[in-house]
Amino acid sequence: MSRPADAVLEQAAEWLVRLEAEPQCRREFDNWQRSDPRHAAAIASLQGVLARFQSLPAAPTHSALGAAHRLERRRSVKRSAGSALLALALAVPLALFLRSNPPSYLLADLRTASGEWHSTQLEDGSRISLMGHSAVDLRFVARQRTLHLEQGGILVDVAADAGRPFVVQTEHGSIRALGTRFVVEKRDQATWLTMLESKVEVRSATDGRTTQVVAGQRLRLDARGFGTPESIDAGAFEQAWRQHQLVVQDRPLPEVLALLAEQHAGHLSYDADALGGLRVSAVLPLDEPDRALRLLSRSFPIRLQQFTPWLVRVAPASAAK
Repeated sequence: MSRPADAVLEQAAEWLVRLEAEPQCRREFDNWQRSDPRHAAAIASLQGVLARFQSLPAAPTHSALGAAHRLERRRSVKRSAGSALLALALAVPLALFLRSNPPSYLLADLRTASGEWHSTQLEDGSRISLMGHSAVDLRFVARQRTLHLEQGGILVDVAADAGRPFVVQTEHGSIRALGTRFVVEKRDQATWLTMLESKVEVRSATDGRTTQVVAGQRLRLDARGFGTPESIDAGAFEQAWRQHQLVVQDRPLPEVLALLAEQHAGHLSYDADALGGLRVSAVLPLDEPDRALRLLSRSFPIRLQQFTPWLVRVAPASAAK
């Protein structure tokens, strides 16, 4: 049987940890395991790590020698359990790490860690600020300056150069400017452009259509193309960005958790259906996702369950008890 994919292995690890805290989820777990042969293979892979200290036979004698033997066996079991749990503790974070840190991120020219924001000046005099867990590849040639946003978000203050257009690319399209300031973010399987100053030309990778977006407008670009720009308060948006804040107004809680998950150093787990009825209006610290989660838990009927430093689950308060 082939090795389970990292994404499936991560789900399996989460299920094993969740079952320990929520035994009542056994039926839901069984359904998940039966739904795909890869699920059962992933569970078997992780459980195999623990197999060495399961179903060990009892010592057969009641003599003093037998008692000493049993003591030694208990010590051996504890050592085996410790080794297995250490192996599991190493395997699970590795799977989670590879899931959230693909090669395109690890090999990028510029990148930031989760919760880390960084600004730098490029060779042409432009300035770029990366939000947490972002990655950018640079390609500056004689006739064009190109940034490829691999993941996360960037604020770009472009140095004017009429002979070398400045282009930000993602798989959804390209954003072309000469001298301007704007933010590009990748999330929700889309590229979001927020214009702070001047204007840019956006070209869809799907159908080749182009449109102009001006200061005070925001545009979503995805696999279907682009929609109609919406008006935003550019000054307030930029202030929140520079203060590393997430400002949300009447948004579903799972949408907010998805944004925080991108900044979390480990894996943030939640049931979007169970939490979908809760709506959030708040200002949250994006560079401190754990504090943001605690703030949410004080204002909403949710409970945070931290199983390991790498795995945090957000559940409805009633279901988490």
